[in-house]
Amino acid sequence: MEAICGDYLEGSTPAAKCVAAARPRSATPEKDYVLGTHDEEIARLGLQHHAWRSHVLAAWDWAGIGPSQTVLDIGCGPGYASLDLAQVVGPSGRVVAIDKSGKFLEALDGMRLQRGLDNIATYKADLDAGDSLPGIADSAWCRWVLAFVKNPRDVLAQPAAALRPGGVVVLHEYFDYSTWRTAPRRAEVEEFVTAVMAS
Repeated sequence: MEAICGDYLEGSTPAAKCVAAARPRSATPEKDYVLGTHDEEIARLGLQHHAWRSHVLAAWDWAGIGPSQTVLDIGCGPGYASLDLAQVVGPSGRVVAIDKSGKFLEALDGMRLQRGLDNIATYKADLDAGDSLPGIADSAWCRWVLAFVKNPRDVLAQPAAALRPGGVVVLHEYFDYSTWRTAPRRAEVEEFVTAVMAS
């Protein structure tokens, strides 16, 4: 994992340094995610983004996300997609990274500053609790959020209302957890899938 995370985040920087750079500056109480918001989870999410990155970039390209646009990254987590979006929209564009986790937003701020990116703004909001989105945007990106909220239709209505006419929402979402499988079968994975579906 160190080589992949390190290569993705900062060229030859080891994963441990990536996580240290993403470490929050303060301990803020927050609503935890199912898998937490600790440093190991931040690193795991970086690895996961790296694994899906080519699909993500292709989806943004297909949707017409590009230079000078304002893009909402809804449920940005520690912001790996936000960092990529900042490159896609360029210096004349803007990314608004939205998450309910203060620790994740602080991690994104640390990586953003380390890379010298000034076209990302972080915004703390819990959309499932009814917090609203800031401003108007050209497009919105949302990955693996709707499967984890109580009211996905209400959450999805918010980016729709925040977009300019002709704006687009790109979603990558879990649909059916019961399809998760390993070969050979693992009782631990099946137990995890059952717990996720029950929650």
